[in-house]
Amino acid sequence: RYWFSRGGMVFQANLQNPVLAYLRRHEIPAAIRNLYNDFVACYYPAVNVFTEEFRQWAHASGPFYKIPDEARFVNRLRDTLAMEEGGALWLAGGTPRRWLAPGQKIAVHRMATYFGPVSYTMEGTQSRVSARVRLPSRSPYKAAWLVVRVPGARPLRAVEIDGKPWKDFDPEREWVWLPHKSG
Repeated sequence: RYWFSRGGMVFQANLQNPVLAYLRRHEIPAAIRNLYNDFVACYYPAVNVFTEEFRQWAHASGPFYKIPDEARFVNRLRDTLAMEEGGALWLAGGTPRRWLAPGQKIAVHRMATYFGPVSYTMEGTQSRVSARVRLPSRSPYKAAWLVVRVPGARPLRAVEIDGKPWKDFDPEREWVWLPHKSG
């Protein structure tokens, strides 16, 4: 009943945006809830822009547009798709499960990261998720992880990389460690 009003919003949603903190703690449902709450509260479709403060407060004096706060939402959306943390690269770490429902697809093309551009696609079927990843090669990273958030929170049972069984994955956390190799 109170899904939108408890724990998913701050007064200046695109100034102090907790999405990044949730992602770093791997609290993905909270990150997604906060991202959607920020979108609903701070998006002004008439001018196609995000604001610093949510609409309830902005109506008194009009929306307060500031480029850093407007861009913050886009940055947080980017963090859900590719995020750097402590020398590691996390791919798809904050994506909603329904984005991998049968027939759905996530596609990222040459997204800028600290390590260089990264590209990947992920596509869901009834029984599997297929991914194609092109890791960055400009700067070295310590580890690269692909997060596979399967619809229905079903655990990962098996992983293959390049057609061969792969054992470096955590089925409960849904993390797949990707090997260091170019391409």
